[in-house]
Amino acid sequence: MLKLMIVDDEIIFRDYLKSALAWEELGFTLTAEARNGVEALELAKEEQPDIALVDITMPFMDGLQLTEQLNALYPATSVVLITGHSEFDYARRALKLGVEDYILKPFSKDELLLTLIRLRQQHRRAQEERLTMQGNLELMKESFLGQLIGKEYALSEEETERRLSALGVEAASGAYSVACIEIDRMDLKWSKPEDRMLMKYAVKNVLNEALEDSGSYIIFNGPEGRIVCLVRHAGGCTGETLPLEGYEKLCFLIHKYLKFTITIGVGSSKAGFRGISGSYVEALDALQSKFVLGSGRVIAFGEQLPSAGNEPLYPPEVNEELLVLLRQNDWERVERKLDELFHKARQRRLPIDYIYVICMGLVSVNLAYFAESGHPVEDCFGEQFYPYDEIRKLDSAESTFAWLKELFRKSLEYTGKHRHTRSSQIAKAAKAYMEQHYSDSGLYLEQIAGHVFINASYLRAVFKKEIGVTVSDYLTQYRMQKARELLSGNTVRLADIAERVGYNDPGYFSKSFKKFYGYSPSEYEKIRQ
Repeated sequence: MLKLMIVDDEIIFRDYLKSALAWEELGFTLTAEARNGVEALELAKEEQPDIALVDITMPFMDGLQLTEQLNALYPATSVVLITGHSEFDYARRALKLGVEDYILKPFSKDELLLTLIRLRQQHRRAQEERLTMQGNLELMKESFLGQLIGKEYALSEEETERRLSALGVEAASGAYSVACIEIDRMDLKWSKPEDRMLMKYAVKNVLNEALEDSGSYIIFNGPEGRIVCLVRHAGGCTGETLPLEGYEKLCFLIHKYLKFTITIGVGSSKAGFRGISGSYVEALDALQSKFVLGSGRVIAFGEQLPSAGNEPLYPPEVNEELLVLLRQNDWERVERKLDELFHKARQRRLPIDYIYVICMGLVSVNLAYFAESGHPVEDCFGEQFYPYDEIRKLDSAESTFAWLKELFRKSLEYTGKHRHTRSSQIAKAAKAYMEQHYSDSGLYLEQIAGHVFINASYLRAVFKKEIGVTVSDYLTQYRMQKARELLSGNTVRLADIAERVGYNDPGYFSKSFKKFYGYSPSEYEKIRQ
């Protein structure tokens, strides 16, 4: 709606103008009426109308004087003079003052209507141009600020300051620190882009309030849906982190009033505009640590996570152990093994990239087991199962570990339900017999087949189909697993261990152990110490 002001010293004419047209339907709202120019100026200060219908002859300040004042103070206001004067001198003076139109009394409603429709179109075009210019300026500003936080930024301090000033950003060279603000699980909470933009707008508004005592700062939309804040350090010191109270206040206010959480990564201060990219990298690293340290909080760059160093992410035999336990359909032991692995990862507080490596390794083990069962993966996990994408959507190590555990449980539950055939019963009986007699060095395929009352060739085919490995390979896996358990005790001699797991020759047992695990029994004992 365009705001309209009527200025005339005659109340009868003011009432006539108010009722002359259906103003609301035409897109106008009558916001003010004045009896003279002085009164009109006071009202214009409050209302700032888009159009003023002004009579020329009025006491205290006539229409031409009022027009001159309005043009000086409120140049966006269009003035239409309505008068009984037809003298050329008035018309000439009105045109010099920039009057939009000049209507002589008496006039028809159609004449007034056509004048106002023309002005309405002019104002709408001007508004669209202003919005376009404002939008373009905002895009240019965010584009330049995006370059400023990039690694390749190379402009001088003077040129940077000049460009920022041209974009309407007041910034001086000095020491800056960067904060990266991320709305937790934003894509899952709001599917529509306009809803996400609204939430980011709200966060930026609250951030302006939270940092009002922090000196000079710049807030803009950064890459990957994040909000970036550049704060200038008054003292010019580098290597320091801005006090976090403002950011902590922001986290608190957003959670309290908007009912969602944000995580903020804060980099240390760096010298000059060129140092901003270094602080941005630190802020991004700190922000990514939320996967392990937790979300909904402020994380300063100083809260660094320890690196994995040369220590392996997890023991190399874990994958094989899990595969054996899955084949044995032993959920309790699978769960214990996963919990043990997750506990070690928590203790070491591994960075997010290392957590992803561990997770994808475990997913591969689970899918390898499932492939052995002969069932399509989509039957159990659905056609839209993309594990890496699903892991990246999770916002903490805890939720990722829970997701992985559920993945293993689903696999065992599914394969368990689909193993009730005669073949599966034979394979299960053969497996149980091997697990009971694995210490017998004379345990061979024929003996096992005789126990389940079928011939050796048929058992070989059935076992491979149902379990996914050959009879001899399964027996070896089980013996190696038991051997490692005995080695962990450190109380049994190597020769005794070999005999207990079905090997008469300790030397042959050592070779078999190394072939299976990648290291000898003695090397394993050193690793454990």
